[in-house]
Amino acid sequence: MGYAREILRKSVHFGSLILPAAAIFVPRMEMVLILTALAFGMLIVDIIRSRNKVFRKFFLGLFGKVLRGKEQDGGMTASTVLMASAALTILLFRTEIAVSALVFLSVGDSFAALIGKRFGKTVLVSGRTLEGSLAALLSCLVVSMPLMQISSARGWALSPAGLAAGALAATLAELFEIPLDDNLRIPVLAGLVMELVIPG
Repeated sequence: MGYAREILRKSVHFGSLILPAAAIFVPRMEMVLILTALAFGMLIVDIIRSRNKVFRKFFLGLFGKVLRGKEQDGGMTASTVLMASAALTILLFRTEIAVSALVFLSVGDSFAALIGKRFGKTVLVSGRTLEGSLAALLSCLVVSMPLMQISSARGWALSPAGLAAGALAATLAELFEIPLDDNLRIPVLAGLVMELVIPG
């Protein structure tokens, strides 16, 4: 995927910030049900697309520019995984932890890809670069500041140390490519670490 298309793809990824923003105001279980329904709907679209050539051609005409190779060939889209991951994250963790983890996913993963592809020179593992990983960590730390302000306004228990631990966990989850989609492993691992570090 060329860099211009990567920018377009990650601009969509940035748009997923609407999910943690909504989770601040929408009751937790209602949010889980909404996201689960959206994930199932998108999964049905993925299945139809993989089996129907006419629909696949129509779908690619609309979204082909932001899809990777496996997605274009009929595999599940990252957006479907993202919706399911967001539902799971909100179900598993306290609202403030889930919101923070999903923000780290949207921001950290995007900056890792954009900076890594454009400026990355020092390869670490799985094709990831030091520059991309540092961009992910720094961007997560930066967005921790408004998260702390939201936490104070809403009476949440977030702490700078807890958010820093979550930012580091999100960065490591993006760096090491285990057999789980990064849209799933980043918020779940970051959320787990923050749950352990931040007192309830």
